[in-house]
Amino acid sequence: MKYALITGAGGGLAGACVEKLCLDSDWTIFAADISEAGLNALRERTNERVIPLILDISSKESCEAAAAEIEKTAGKLDVVVNAAGIHTMSSLVEGNITETLEKMININVLGMVRVNKAVFPLVKKAGGRIINFSSECGWEKPQPFNAPYAITKYAVEAYTIGLRRELNFLDLDVVKIQPGSFKTGMHNQANAGYERILETTEYYAPVLKVLKPIMSTAMNHPHDKKYLVDTVMKSIYAKNPKTNYKCKNTWYLAAIDPIPDKIIDFGYKHVVNIGYKLMKKAGKIDD
Repeated sequence: MKYALITGAGGGLAGACVEKLCLDSDWTIFAADISEAGLNALRERTNERVIPLILDISSKESCEAAAAEIEKTAGKLDVVVNAAGIHTMSSLVEGNITETLEKMININVLGMVRVNKAVFPLVKKAGGRIINFSSECGWEKPQPFNAPYAITKYAVEAYTIGLRRELNFLDLDVVKIQPGSFKTGMHNQANAGYERILETTEYYAPVLKVLKPIMSTAMNHPHDKKYLVDTVMKSIYAKNPKTNYKCKNTWYLAAIDPIPDKIIDFGYKHVVNIGYKLMKKAGKIDD
């Protein structure tokens, strides 16, 4: 029997990965999440090879307790999939940016570090692998008001590369997944953050009103989660996995990424200026 730990399993994407993997009778999956309700719903959709595990990745003690439970039940871990995370939109100079960043880093980055540190002896025992969810935001240039999330994903990229190069000496694989836009609870978190900035901003109300339709394009056209599930399964089953798997990255963000920074900066400002005039003329923006 092979054993996997998948964090964030109470959510849509990680939960879908659990649902897919549990169809293989060779695997038992520890489905971990802070949401007991989410795990209960997942358990009802799956089978006896899915073991719900309450896990708060912001707590070292919770991570260590989860690792102890896995060791008692399975004794090893063949795969760890770190999919848990949060998202919000925020200004870098307004609002509670320090608290926002601290919370996001604590979960998106340090949570991953805590989980991997706690279960590492079990992974080493199995000769297993670690799969970390990054994002297209981890390699693309940050978009306005999405920088807090991008900061955490840039850190995940660096952490994963460093971990891969370290565990390479122990013949253990470490893989990065870089998803694009998929329909998850993170979309709701991002939209709520955007609305919060719009309601409280002193400097950016016109900018935010113009950029919102652009931001909403990817949000309103998310990809089917089956593509991400297939990508994660490839990273689990591959005998020699790639170091990095991109999955449905947003084409227009990828297209502008190689453009020199000053041109992109000018482009954003130019688009906002033109967009503001057009929206004002159409009566969609009041003075």
